[in-house]
Amino acid sequence: MENQTTTHQTDARINLLTVFENTAGNLLSTIALFNEQQINISLSADSWSAGQIAEHIFKSDSQLVPVLNGGAKPAERNPAEKVKMIKDLFLDFEAKFKSAPEICPSDGPHQKHQIVELLQTAISEVRDVINSQDLYAISTDLVVPFFGELTRLEWLYLICYHTQKHIHQLKNIRQSL
Repeated sequence: MENQTTTHQTDARINLLTVFENTAGNLLSTIALFNEQQINISLSADSWSAGQIAEHIFKSDSQLVPVLNGGAKPAERNPAEKVKMIKDLFLDFEAKFKSAPEICPSDGPHQKHQIVELLQTAISEVRDVINSQDLYAISTDLVVPFFGELTRLEWLYLICYHTQKHIHQLKNIRQSL
């Protein structure tokens, strides 16, 4: 049984890593489309600039890495049980969410090279979690009210889908400039 679980988790890790690397590459290539001036343009008073979105992604990921490397307990359920719910929520591009204050971006101005460096750091840290942690364990350091306890696998997919939602926003901003 242990060997089967290890094999299954290896497959889950490979699948997650594929989604993560595609998402990270898409994020960086989308940010690359903006010049220094464009990175700081907000399309409306109540929307973020590309630089602010990138900073928000960085802050969100950076705050989750210690959670993912922190306390954990065995999951007594399917470790991917909530992935579809997370995907459906974040990839509903019509839905708007209010960001937690601690991951709200600064007003800027943002410098493109600094934003890219921050994102590369966060990407590297998340990649390390994917490659080193027990993905099937429940992270105990943070519980999200709507989702409840999440396994590391679910948290990592949340990072991917959250980023994909913002990539969609970035592409819309770029198209409107």
